[in-house]
Amino acid sequence: MSRILFLCTGNYYRSRFAEAYFNHHAARRGVPWRADSKGLARDLGTTGNRGPISPHALTELASRGIPRQGTPRWPARVEAPDFLRYPRVIVLSRREHEPMMREYFPEHSELVEYLEIGDLDIETPTQAIARLALDLDAMVEALRGA
Repeated sequence: MSRILFLCTGNYYRSRFAEAYFNHHAARRGVPWRADSKGLARDLGTTGNRGPISPHALTELASRGIPRQGTPRWPARVEAPDFLRYPRVIVLSRREHEPMMREYFPEHSELVEYLEIGDLDIETPTQAIARLALDLDAMVEALRGA
């Protein structure tokens, strides 16, 4: 089974939604890929996130009929070896995260894929998640046809 890694700042909202949504739809469509997610922030404690996963992510997953899988894990931080473990790494905002990639992981900043899904200060969860879901659906379908 191939692996994909989704990255956002704190591994709390966008990347967590992407991981759960992708895994749900890939499994339903028989796509042999599995997603994980992590955060780019070097100190996840400084992000201001409270709890293991964003209530926005949970609400948007539930509204799409995607059940919770056990007790949510706490956010995890990406490390350099992760970029070698995953054949695909997708970072959820070029505008926001490319500077972080260049600072923390310059040798990988040009090798990852970028989407442009805004955080809460840019767009509402409903807007952001709707666009992210479309991108993820297209990704699952492309992998299904590959």
